[in-house]
Amino acid sequence: MSSTLSRARRLIAVLLLLVLAPAAQPKFTASMSATLDAEPSREGRAAKGTPEQMIVAAIDAIRAGRMRDARATVDALLVREPDYRLAHLLSADLYAMHSGPLRTVGGAASGPADLLEGLRHEAMARVQASRNPPPPDAFPANLLILAPKQHHAVVVETDTSRVYLFSNEQGVPKRIADFYTTIGKLGVDKLKEGDQRTPLGVYFVTSEMPRTQLDAMLGKKADLYGIGAWPISYPNELDIQQGRTGHGIWLHGVPYDTYARSPWSSNGCVALGNEDMQALSSNLQVGVTPVVIVRKINWLARSTWQQQRQAALAMVDQGQSGALPEDLSVFGGDVAADQRVATFDDAGMGGVRRQYWQRTGSDWRVVWDGPAKSG
Repeated sequence: MSSTLSRARRLIAVLLLLVLAPAAQPKFTASMSATLDAEPSREGRAAKGTPEQMIVAAIDAIRAGRMRDARATVDALLVREPDYRLAHLLSADLYAMHSGPLRTVGGAASGPADLLEGLRHEAMARVQASRNPPPPDAFPANLLILAPKQHHAVVVETDTSRVYLFSNEQGVPKRIADFYTTIGKLGVDKLKEGDQRTPLGVYFVTSEMPRTQLDAMLGKKADLYGIGAWPISYPNELDIQQGRTGHGIWLHGVPYDTYARSPWSSNGCVALGNEDMQALSSNLQVGVTPVVIVRKINWLARSTWQQQRQAALAMVDQGQSGALPEDLSVFGGDVAADQRVATFDDAGMGGVRRQYWQRTGSDWRVVWDGPAKSG
């Protein structure tokens, strides 16, 4: 029995190394062995912080050969989050290392390819977010003008599997939190119903669907959404004009027995761990909060952001023949799209008006103008 268990642990550890160790780091295990021999009696120190900070600290400890710190951190994390798959794989790896270092990666590994790829990308996404945070004094080009009623704004950066939450500080976006997230199985730029892609563009939270409501609607299938769901306004006005189809794009949680899902595993929604979704949802205003989904956020120095903000104001004013719109917001879409979305009150229209602007060369022109369906 012990021999079988030992072989199983070794196999899981090999799988873990395949998941975590980049090809450019073949000496990953050599440094671990040296550190273990050098400090045979030292007790490990568990890292503190959020579960994400702890998993990144454990990965760093393994790569640096600080195995006892990694063990202590993983054990503490699993007490806190017993359904964290990546932490379980780290734990199996650490147990296997008691029998000797694992110096090769790949050949003997077996297991579902999609699971291995998903775990590897989750680890990489979390580590990269820790290594490369946005500059503390940078502002997103995607949030140029926030209306006073918009207390917060959400920007989803799909390339890094990250959701950023901003507060509205007298019209200036202030980054206050960010979270790991999951998007569509087949990536982004949704075109049609069922393509398992996450849309790119400017959307708004349209409603809240608590778990009790989902249970009544969906029965056991409601478990997929964890604590609940917050639908957004896909397809927006421009999506409809462009013939994009589909519906049911939500911000939502994950099953209660799953701490996190791989970066590409939804059917097009933006899914966060339940704890993170709870934190995010407490700042969402139904019918008001913008959710801007882009491949990559264009972070700007404050002076450059202010210049772009003034240019956006001038753009809208010119479109309104100099009339100053009330309750104005202007958001920028994906960098590659060269798009801005303006929303404001229009007494003549008798409600909220929205304009989609497209840049061609140095000129901006309106490509859609009419009543806003949300936000």
